[in-house]
Amino acid sequence: MCTASWVHRDDGFQLLFNRDEKRTRLRADPPRIETRDGVLTIAPVDGDYGGAWISVNERGLALCLLNASYGPRGLRSRGLLLSELAGSRTADEVIERLAGADLGSYAALTMVALQPGRKAAIVEWDGLAANMLDDGDAQVPLASSSFDAVGVRLKRREEFARITGGICADEARLFQFHESHARGADAYSPCMHRADAETVSFSWVKVSPLEVSFFYTPAAPCQWVSGRTVAIPRVR
Repeated sequence: MCTASWVHRDDGFQLLFNRDEKRTRLRADPPRIETRDGVLTIAPVDGDYGGAWISVNERGLALCLLNASYGPRGLRSRGLLLSELAGSRTADEVIERLAGADLGSYAALTMVALQPGRKAAIVEWDGLAANMLDDGDAQVPLASSSFDAVGVRLKRREEFARITGGICADEARLFQFHESHARGADAYSPCMHRADAETVSFSWVKVSPLEVSFFYTPAAPCQWVSGRTVAIPRVR
């Protein structure tokens, strides 16, 4: 249950992400710097299972994860898979590692890999087979929901088109989309609110020629709760 959008910039990009979860889930720890596979990474930590749903590293590679509600249940948290890939150097490395991995322990998911100067790479795992999309930019925005997967994706894409004109070239409009309640604050709005679940955090990753930064607030973007930014130098 999440929404992701991104826009490319000269030698960089910006990635925005709403995380939607059940109200019974534990609160996540805010983003922190760790070293994975010899690479500095920034990622929050899930309060229930210890993995992450979004990350960025000093090489300028960002990953984000959207859970799917179909297919067999997994034996292992999908966030742990993202954490294990967070130290990858390139999107192609992520695809190669996923192509050679045994994903049978994970429930269905969609993973996005972003790096400067390259179209987004997307891996879709339906619980049985993996599909690799080398040009994922045409999929913006991505959305998932356990409530009404098809309906939610359709309504959020309609709202994205209304706000941006269907062209993701302005990060300010992307933020407007992420804080939008569309027809009302409900299960279909990008900033999601239901009786049993809601948008629990908002992340904004920025990769520039010199810096990698991660802004995080532990609340829905409509609530304007103070957040924090973690930044590290970008390494070529």
